[in-house]
Amino acid sequence: MIALLIRFAVANNMNRGFTLIELIIYITIVAGVLIVAFNFGWEIIYGNIKSQAMREVQQNSRLATEKITEAILGASGINNPTPGNSDIILSLAMQDSSLNPTLFEVVGGKLMITQKRSGPYELTNDRVRVTNLQFTNVSYVDTPGTIKIQMTIEHVNPNNLKQYEVSFETENTISLRK
Repeated sequence: MIALLIRFAVANNMNRGFTLIELIIYITIVAGVLIVAFNFGWEIIYGNIKSQAMREVQQNSRLATEKITEAILGASGINNPTPGNSDIILSLAMQDSSLNPTLFEVVGGKLMITQKRSGPYELTNDRVRVTNLQFTNVSYVDTPGTIKIQMTIEHVNPNNLKQYEVSFETENTISLRK
C-alpha cells in the first residue's frame, strides 16, 4: 500500500516539476538554516578565543600574585610604601642579603621584579598588560608589616576586537612572617 502511494507521488511530481514560488521557499529555508549554522559556529569560535584570552589574563595574574606573596612572606621588612601610604612600587627588605632590596613595579605595562643588582625580570608576558598596580602599607604599630595589593591585568588588544576585551582585577593582603 505504501509502495503504491510513493509511486503515485513520484509519478505525480515528475510531470509537474517545481514552481517558482516553491523554489524561492526552498532557497529561503536552506539559506535560513545555513545562516543559523554559520552564526552558531562563529559563536563557538568567538567563545573559544574569549576563553583563551581570559585564561591568559588569569594565569598571569595568579603567577604575579604568587611571586609577590612569596617575596613578602620571605621579607624582613617593608621599605616602601611607608605605613599608611600607597605607592606603585613595592620595596622589600629581604632576610637574604643577596636579594635585598627586592622591588616590584610596572614598566611598560609589564610587572617587573628586581632583586638587589639582578633584574629587572618580567613577571607577566607580552599578551597581557598591567594597567593598575597599587601597594598599600596597612601595617599597625609593632606588627611585622602588612601589604595590600591591588592589580588590574588586561589582555593586549591592538585591533580592539571584542573577543580580546578581558580584564581581571585582584586585591590581596599579605603579612610578613617575622
